[in-house]
Amino acid sequence: MIRSVAGACTHVGQIRQGNEDAFVAIEGLYVVADGMGGHSAGEVASAIAVKTLEEIHSSMNPGLITPETVAEAISTANTAIFLESLDDSEKAGMGTTLTALIVTDPATHQIVIANIGDSRTYLWRGGLFRQITVDHSHVQTLVERGAISAVEARTHYQRNIVLRALGIDTNIDIDLFPLEALDGDRFILCSDGLVDEIDDPEIENEVRVTSHPQQLAENLVSLANAHGGRDNITVVVVDFQVVPDDVAPPSVTGEASSSSRGENPADVDVGTNSAHHTRRSRKTMLALIGAVGAVAAMIVTLIVAL
Repeated sequence: MIRSVAGACTHVGQIRQGNEDAFVAIEGLYVVADGMGGHSAGEVASAIAVKTLEEIHSSMNPGLITPETVAEAISTANTAIFLESLDDSEKAGMGTTLTALIVTDPATHQIVIANIGDSRTYLWRGGLFRQITVDHSHVQTLVERGAISAVEARTHYQRNIVLRALGIDTNIDIDLFPLEALDGDRFILCSDGLVDEIDDPEIENEVRVTSHPQQLAENLVSLANAHGGRDNITVVVVDFQVVPDDVAPPSVTGEASSSSRGENPADVDVGTNSAHHTRRSRKTMLALIGAVGAVAAMIVTLIVAL
């Protein structure tokens, strides 16, 4: 059984007037969305994306359990954003990038990473740090062709051109990465406001020295702001631990969510207190029944003796 603890932080940055990022970090579902579009449309698109996924995940029992159901949920979010853009001319062309981590089967440690656009998911495993997702951006195609280096891509004048986004068209091509979570895994989900300011070695160094997921999320956002904070910055950190089946229920996580409001919620480690409380209550009840039985037996003995 895998158990998870999450931390999350979002910030408007040092230049932007509004925060078009949104995130959700609830049991089994972790999402970062980075909106785009005129006026407040980007904020609307990212909010629709995370709200739709949260509602679908929460309404399904036992939740999104296969890569196929994950893809269907993201496609539903895509349709919701697209239809909203048709209803309001000021929202025409709005969209959002998205990266997500979904726990599909905690008993067998199965998760799915999903990605559309240039929001990223990284993995820290066994002392190695690597990017799981692949950016759907113009500069990434230039890197793959060898036209520019990964270092040059970070400051390229066309770095903000995204080739895929939710809500732009009726159909969406989603990258899915099914993985098995291992004990000690740490996943970092982020908008491009983080990676445009901090390179991968800097992110890795902070991952190495910071043990608490909430503190790590806040530290990374602070570093991005210290480097200029030219864009909105959102980070969600998810730590996994493998525990015996009788220690934790099927997926225990931190819970927090935001639709671009800029909160920095603390993580919540929902442990096994409720299960332990239930077992203690049963033991107390059995002891009480036994005591009542003993008293009743003594009364019957006294009556017989009289």
